[in-house]
Amino acid sequence: MTQPFPDNVFLQGPMGPSGIECDAPDLVIKGELPPDLQGVYFRNGPDPIYPPREGDEYHWFHGDGMIQRFEFADGKVAWKNRWVRTEKYELERAAGKSLFGVLGNPLKAAPEVADKHYNTANTHIVWHGDKLLALMEGTIAVELEPQSLNTVGNFDYQGQIQGPITAHPKIDHATGEMIFFGNQAKGAFTPFLRLNIADRHGKLIKNEMIEAPFPSFAHDFFVTENYVIFPVYPLVFDLERAMSGGLPMAWEPDRGAHFGVMPRDGTAQDIRWFDMEARWSFHMVNAWEEGDAIKVDVCASNATAFAPKADGTMANPSEGLSPNLRRWTISPGAGTGAIAEEIIDGDTVGEFPRTDDRFMTRRHRHAYLAGSSGQQMVFDQILHYDMQSGTQKRWGDGSYLLGEPILAHRNDAAAEGDGYVLNLAYNHASSLSELLIFDAADIDRGPVCRAMLPLRIPAGFHGTWVGA
Repeated sequence: MTQPFPDNVFLQGPMGPSGIECDAPDLVIKGELPPDLQGVYFRNGPDPIYPPREGDEYHWFHGDGMIQRFEFADGKVAWKNRWVRTEKYELERAAGKSLFGVLGNPLKAAPEVADKHYNTANTHIVWHGDKLLALMEGTIAVELEPQSLNTVGNFDYQGQIQGPITAHPKIDHATGEMIFFGNQAKGAFTPFLRLNIADRHGKLIKNEMIEAPFPSFAHDFFVTENYVIFPVYPLVFDLERAMSGGLPMAWEPDRGAHFGVMPRDGTAQDIRWFDMEARWSFHMVNAWEEGDAIKVDVCASNATAFAPKADGTMANPSEGLSPNLRRWTISPGAGTGAIAEEIIDGDTVGEFPRTDDRFMTRRHRHAYLAGSSGQQMVFDQILHYDMQSGTQKRWGDGSYLLGEPILAHRNDAAAEGDGYVLNLAYNHASSLSELLIFDAADIDRGPVCRAMLPLRIPAGFHGTWVGA
C-alpha cells in the first residue's frame, strides 16, 4: 500500500507525482493543429511512484523516470506515458515502497538494495542509432521500445561502457555521430572524465579517459565540428571533506572555472586546459568554430545556489546567481586571455535552452529558452533569440509554468528554425497540463494551438523531437 507523500516543495503542485500511466489516442485540440507537424515528441522527467524512506529528504532529481510520448499524425495528437522499468523501479514495485536513498544515498537505503544498481533514468531521452535511450548522468542508459515505450533494458554498448553516461549527449547531424561523456568516470569523487563517440549506426568508435583539474558537478559539455570542450566549474566534490562530516559537494569559487579543449579525433594526451573566473552553468545552447576560435552560447551565472559553500553558507544573490544567456569565446592561441565573455541578455533569467538540433556543432541562428519575468527560477515565458539579427521575441501571460522549448522542424529540408516550438506546460487555473504549439518564427503571437491533457504531468526536464 502506497503511503502519503510528505510535505515537500518537489512533491506538490506542478511537481507533484501523477501516479498513473495513460494512453490517449486522440487529445482534444484547441486551435488549429498545423497539418505539416508530423513526428513524435518524447519528454523525460521525474515522477516518483513511492514517497521517500522515513527520515530521507526528497529532491526533484530523485523521481522515477516517466516518458511522455506525443505523436503527431493523421491530423491528431496521440499521447501515452510510461515509467522506465529500471532495476530501482522493479525492486521498489515488488516491495511496495521506496528502498533506495534519495539521490542514491547508501546511508539511507534499505539493506536489501545495498549492492543493487541505482538508476532513475529520469533526465533526458534521445534517439540515435535506431535506439531510444533514457538517460540520467549518474549511470548507464536504458533502452526503450519507441512505439510502446516498453523497457528493453540497460544499454552499455555491449559492455564497452563502464560507468556513467551524460544526460546531454550531442548528436552531430552532419556525421551522424553521437558524442557523450561520463563524469567521475573512475568512481565517485574521482577527477576523471570519459569521452565516447558512437557512429551513426550506434557503434562505439572512441573511448578516452581524461583527468580533470578536480572532481566537479558536470552536467553538460560542448562539442563543435572538430573539438570537444569539457567545462569544470568550481562545484566541487571532496571525499576527504565528506568523510570528516562536511559537505560532499560545495561551491568553491576560488578554484575558478576550467575548460579542457580536445580534438574530436584526438586522444586524452591532446587535451589543453584554459581558465577563467568562477562561473556556473547547467546547460548550453550550442557550440561552433569561427576561424581559430571556439564559440559557446550558454545559460550561465557567476555563482550558484545549487549547493552551499564549504562552510555551509549560501552564495549571495549579489554574486550573480541567476542564469542568463551569454557567449563564451575560447581562443586557444591567446594564452592567459584565452576566454572572453559577452552577456547577450543580462536582464532576463533564462534556462533550458535549445536550438534546431540539426545545426548542433555548427553555427546556429536561433535559440529558444524558458524565461522568467522576475528574478526567480519560475519559468513563465518562452524566449526566442535571433542571433543573426540580434532581435528577441517572447511570450508569456502568466497563465502557465513553462518547460523546455523543443524545436520541431517542418521537414528535413526546412531551413533552420522553420517549424514549430513545443512546450509542455502547466496551466495554473486548471491545474492541468497542456502541450503548447507555437510557430517558431512568431513566438510572441502565442500558441497556434494547444493539446489538452486530462491530468497534470509533473514538471520535468528534457525531450527530443523525432520527425516523421
